[in-house]
Amino acid sequence: MAAENEPYESKESFYHLELCCRYVGEKYGNPAIATWTNRDYIKLSGILARITDVQISPSTLKRIFGKLKTPERYYPQKATRDALAFFAGFKSWETFVEKNHRPVKQKKEPEPVLNEIQQPASPPEIGAKEIPFASFPKKWLPIGIVTSTAVIILVWQLMSKKETVPPVNATGVEFICNNAEGGNPHSANFRIHLPPGFSGNTTNFTVDFGDKKTEKKETAGTLFTHYYEVPGRYYAVLKYAGLPLDTVSVYLKNNGWTATAEMEHDTTRVYPVNSDHLFKNGKLQVNTSELLHAGVDTNHTFFVRFTNVKPMGIDGDNFELTAKVTTSALRPGVRCSQVNLNIYGTKSKHSVVILKPGCVSWASLRFSEVVKDGGTENLSFLGNDLSQGGVIQLRVVHKKVSLFVNDKLIYSTSYQFPLHNLYGIDISFAGIGTVNSLTIKDLGSGAMFQEGLSLISH
Repeated sequence: MAAENEPYESKESFYHLELCCRYVGEKYGNPAIATWTNRDYIKLSGILARITDVQISPSTLKRIFGKLKTPERYYPQKATRDALAFFAGFKSWETFVEKNHRPVKQKKEPEPVLNEIQQPASPPEIGAKEIPFASFPKKWLPIGIVTSTAVIILVWQLMSKKETVPPVNATGVEFICNNAEGGNPHSANFRIHLPPGFSGNTTNFTVDFGDKKTEKKETAGTLFTHYYEVPGRYYAVLKYAGLPLDTVSVYLKNNGWTATAEMEHDTTRVYPVNSDHLFKNGKLQVNTSELLHAGVDTNHTFFVRFTNVKPMGIDGDNFELTAKVTTSALRPGVRCSQVNLNIYGTKSKHSVVILKPGCVSWASLRFSEVVKDGGTENLSFLGNDLSQGGVIQLRVVHKKVSLFVNDKLIYSTSYQFPLHNLYGIDISFAGIGTVNSLTIKDLGSGAMFQEGLSLISH
């Protein structure tokens, strides 16, 4: 992994970083990066975390996009660049650079020297034009000299006052999980391995464990654990001084279907529902009394997630899924009658959020690296009221996707980054919903996912 302040010669050109920022701006839905407000950076940080499983703070994004000026040109580390490139639609940073060759200059110009005092430039806007020096009126020259001198003095003052951060040799820092796979619940054991010659503060590490809980401060060289409560795949991110260094995945498998409830705005606990009575008349569902017994306040907004996480023996890039569902009826805390479908692959996933038509601002979909968010794009086709029942069908053929609702094709696309094998599925509802039937079929081998025979319709 590359250190944050590695020598310039070992970095790709800043040309590619600025170009990637443009790609991200286009994907975000507002290419006019210079007009972004603090709200945009907060929102983009959340979108990136959800899509790439890498946490990039709003302040770091401001440094990358030029909103927050720094005495030296900021160049993010490898994990951050990979996340930005992935969001932009590329497999990795290397792939992005490979597919976006830098134009050959007619006359070679010296590369900027990192240790010289220089004012960082914001990422250039598309269509911006440079104004040659000779075109400025000569009467402005004294003003320019005075202004430049003032800027240099100001930068020098800022540099002399800023706090010094111990240099970090991030190359070789590893985040290790000794038991990355387990059941539910699971206590995962982690440690931080430091390379020889590490010159930073060994107590300045924090970890985002990927389960919506508060980041924890951890010390390198010691064993520490984290308790996971819900089956699924989690991506734990190691950070130094708030900057991501490395990520490991934690995989919690279960034996058959489980149900877990969560309360809106409560990220401190979950509510497991008795799994002995999930199947009622051949359907997967819970009722109000079971939720109350689990500790859920059903007068407020809550979500119920049905999860089956285990290797399925299904090709994630060639399969057909058909789910007959009934979303929640109108009740306290439930207005949008939401259903969320997640299908987990080896290193990526497919995900669809369907809501009532008036709530599509909260809708989203993801097919591997192809991501759409209702907050920035028109996803009106995901507006469907399924409170009286409906059918969701997903057909993937050689990484080409077709999404149907009630036998109507509502969206199609293709993706590049493969899911390979399927490793689980979860279907969640706002309020009380029902999975009436479910089939997942491998279109190549004909294999069927058959966990819970009373649920599977052949």
